[in-house]
Amino acid sequence: MRKFPVLRAVRILAQSFLPGPSPVPTHLQPAFDYSRLRILALFLPFFLFAQFLSAAVAGGCLWSLDHKAAFMLVACVESLVGLWTISKWSFLNSFYRLAAKSRLGEKGDVCGEKMEFAWTYAQIARSLRVLNGALGAVWGWFLVYVFHLPSERIHILAVIVCTGLFAPLLLCLVVSGSVEALTLPVVAAACLVMAQHFCGALAFIILSIFLEITVCGLFVVGGSHLGRYLLQRLLLDRLEQRERNEIISMMTRGSDSHTGDWIWVTDADGCVRTPSDKFCTILNRSSAEIVGLQLVDLLALPVIQPGRPLPWIDGQPMSDTVHFGHCLANRLAFRDLCIPVSSGGETIWWLMTGHPVFSQGVFQGYRGIGADITRQRNARIRYAARIRHDAVTGLPNRLAFCEQLQARMLEKSAQPPLCSLMFFSVDSLSRNGVKTQDSVLQDVLFTEIGKRLLQFSKEKSGVAGRYGITEFAFSPIMQGAAFTGPEEAKRMALELIALFEQPIILTDGMILAASVAAGIALISCQGQGLEALLEAAEVALHAAKGKTGNRYSFYERLTQDDEEHQQALLQDVSQAIQEKSFSLVYQPVVDAQTGEINGFEALSRWRGSRHGPLSIERLIGLIEFSGQGSEFDFWVLETACRAAVEWPSHLWVAVNMMATRFSQPDVAEQILTILSHVGLDPRRLQIEVTEMLGLRPEPAVYQAFRLLDQQGVRLVLDDFGTGFSALSYLRLFPFSKIKLDTIFVQDIFQDSRSAAIVRNTIELAVDLGIAVTAEGVSSLEHYRFLQAQGCNEVQGYLLGRPCPAEDLVWDSLPLCSFTQV
Repeated sequence: MRKFPVLRAVRILAQSFLPGPSPVPTHLQPAFDYSRLRILALFLPFFLFAQFLSAAVAGGCLWSLDHKAAFMLVACVESLVGLWTISKWSFLNSFYRLAAKSRLGEKGDVCGEKMEFAWTYAQIARSLRVLNGALGAVWGWFLVYVFHLPSERIHILAVIVCTGLFAPLLLCLVVSGSVEALTLPVVAAACLVMAQHFCGALAFIILSIFLEITVCGLFVVGGSHLGRYLLQRLLLDRLEQRERNEIISMMTRGSDSHTGDWIWVTDADGCVRTPSDKFCTILNRSSAEIVGLQLVDLLALPVIQPGRPLPWIDGQPMSDTVHFGHCLANRLAFRDLCIPVSSGGETIWWLMTGHPVFSQGVFQGYRGIGADITRQRNARIRYAARIRHDAVTGLPNRLAFCEQLQARMLEKSAQPPLCSLMFFSVDSLSRNGVKTQDSVLQDVLFTEIGKRLLQFSKEKSGVAGRYGITEFAFSPIMQGAAFTGPEEAKRMALELIALFEQPIILTDGMILAASVAAGIALISCQGQGLEALLEAAEVALHAAKGKTGNRYSFYERLTQDDEEHQQALLQDVSQAIQEKSFSLVYQPVVDAQTGEINGFEALSRWRGSRHGPLSIERLIGLIEFSGQGSEFDFWVLETACRAAVEWPSHLWVAVNMMATRFSQPDVAEQILTILSHVGLDPRRLQIEVTEMLGLRPEPAVYQAFRLLDQQGVRLVLDDFGTGFSALSYLRLFPFSKIKLDTIFVQDIFQDSRSAAIVRNTIELAVDLGIAVTAEGVSSLEHYRFLQAQGCNEVQGYLLGRPCPAEDLVWDSLPLCSFTQV
């Protein structure tokens, strides 16, 4: 029983010198150490000054009794303090420099600057323990030596000084073991003094002094442990709260999932930094194994070269994995990307959101949030399958059928055959020859028809689905040079009508039969889009229902919209095109985050016009109506490309081209021929497709866009938001960038709806993995707003007016002047 308190005391003292394992999460350890360094930088000067002052006072009082002892005390203490301060001055100076900036009011620099210390926390803590241990030995010697002197006043002074040393020790409580390193030698010296003088005349005084020093020392040690525990909890709570706030901030930045389990961080080279514990647990790796690995390698992402246009695979939009790699390579923000991750031989799914971090125009890396959504994804897949399939027939429903038909039309657009679409309507149901409207029997009939149609579509290689309550749809997809002409379409439709009308014999002997009508639409895949084909089939089906015999009908041709009438000035415009009376000027497009000029947009000007200034809309309308629009567009393209050849290789040129131009044959080949002729890399050309006259989702347009995209030409959707089908364009075609129209940018502070459109367009671009350029930036407030919203590029009079090619400059703009004014 007597040994237990002794062993317990020894264990406590040992734990005081040897700090135990830290309960701080691994990914928060750097931030936790950083916070402790800041506290040390604040408190240590006061502690060092207290040591310096105590040595000076004690040495001055001891000088009259023993010059050598006084000199030795002052020299030892002040040399230890001085040498330690000099060796750690780089650490202390980093704090003073930041504090001086704060007092001078340089808030802009202080807020954006993270304090960097020349020493790590472990090095400072180890060094401080050594210093306090050395100081404790000196003060312990001082206490023992003084009590060998005959003066009682110096005895009292020594006790006061040594006891007073304990108070500033609490300034070192951040470092475990530093308080004990100085306290225990002094207490041990007091024990030695008591042992030497306990039997003398001063026994009572010596005992009192011993008890006072011991109690004060133990109180300081206990108080330091309690204070360190409370401080650690406070720092951890602040760090965890900051982490939660950052997760919430990124989730509420427009994320639809509102899901975030951890924060991930990379440096400018794409290497993972400070992974969270959950991040490591899910990957079944330690933090040491993950730190320093490329995020692209860790998640097995495809390696994509920066500057490449939006990648498409076999004509289909990129997967989330490719989207992720594309955004990382091009420093684009992204949101809610579902990424497969291999963990322990299994595939789990992460939902990743992130954005690039810039400091003073310099790329610092990525910060983002992630969450394990494996269960949610599996449930979402099951849900998606349900909403695209008809529960009764097992066929694709109307939505899925139209999606499949659109995809098949685009894939076969390079071939000349006609597309045929057949709609079938089950008009009446008979049971044993008597018409009935029994819904149960109707479901039985539709289930059997669904099975027959599904089997037929597999045999004939077609797209089938349930289009309406009583309507079914089928479109054959012919291979090679075969085509579905009228006779072939008629034969197939009659075969399907017979298949649908074939009676069904139930188990009880009941016979179910149906009456079916068919509408057939023949239309060129290269001439019309999906909506026109669906409309034609519906019209044909309506006509077929009105027939008594041969209940099928054809609709072979759709009417075309009349062309616009000729406008004023047509003759002068035609003459100006022939005489090349137009000139080109170039306006810079600037990176909103770094201030670097990325490229220039080529704009046409009419030299010597006698009609005064004309709006670009009116001028383009006149050029198109003159029939010389194609000639004009290719002249602008060639002239701009010749000018761009003389620019630095990192700059691109953007050229506007009418959307209707891409419906013409071989337009992509003509563009690539011009690039080859002038010697411009296709990756340095951006074609801004205006939706002013409408961009039709035709297969010919799709093929032209796809060829240009494969060669590296970037496609930009110009004047985004001013048309009616911009969102469908982004879904169908490989645009790498969208340009916000001037009317929205200029009204963001006057019209809340314009501001909302701008914000949500940028968020939409984040989801699609494409860039956003805002036109019409004419004020500093516009620039700041767009930069804060995460806009990639800006263009406007604030950043540079259009000028001839010979007057261009491409130096980076003074970004700091924009952000700090």
